[in-house]
Amino acid sequence: MKAIFAAVLLVVVAHVALGQRPESVAVIQKLNEIQPRYKEIQDYVINTISEYRLSSSAKIADFHKSMILVKGSFVGTSISQEEELLSQVNRQPPSVDQQCLSFIRQSADVNMNLAGVSYTNCIISASDLMKKTVEDFYGRLDITETGNLGIGLFEEFRGENVFFGPERIVAKLSARMNSLEDLPTYIASELLDAVTGFSNSLENIRVDYISCMTANEQLLKSTLNMAQMQLEVVCGAQRLPNVPPTPPNVES
Repeated sequence: MKAIFAAVLLVVVAHVALGQRPESVAVIQKLNEIQPRYKEIQDYVINTISEYRLSSSAKIADFHKSMILVKGSFVGTSISQEEELLSQVNRQPPSVDQQCLSFIRQSADVNMNLAGVSYTNCIISASDLMKKTVEDFYGRLDITETGNLGIGLFEEFRGENVFFGPERIVAKLSARMNSLEDLPTYIASELLDAVTGFSNSLENIRVDYISCMTANEQLLKSTLNMAQMQLEVVCGAQRLPNVPPTPPNVES
């Protein structure tokens, strides 16, 4: 159907060209001449930007993996610290005030819950920064793509009349054709800089997240150490030798 339509259009244009207003017909001919070049540029831009979109996607995936490892490390350390304290509490002899021991357990639980709040604040802050960073980066890609896709092919008609002074349109289209001789290869270097900046921003977010988690993990450690001191001073418990954690039971 498209082929038939194109053939009919060519016949009509050819017929008109033999009649009046050949200058107006020249406008259509010039459009047909310039359109394939627009297509070449469009393909180049889309393919180039697609490569950098994939590159940024891989960097986001690496960022997620790294953040999960960091969070898992801090959560695991915090659990170990709590277990160490509770091991001291739970192995005390019956002669130690049991209600006092109960208060120590409650204190440990409350401080772990508070640490959970602070850990959530850290990850949400990182998530918000990441979201803005990603939005800004992809917004830049969209601007680059839109600005180089040749969507302005028909802009030369603005303020013109295809029947009154069509030679001006032809002149504008010819000038546009000359400006499109070279592919916009400069966008590759621009996008490389953008991806590098994007990667650096993600790394800064990760570093800030680690700093946030470190500060709050140290705060938790201080409160658990205080609970250990209260266990000994207030409850009159004895510090017992640490029991190494029981390794997981892995079935062969």
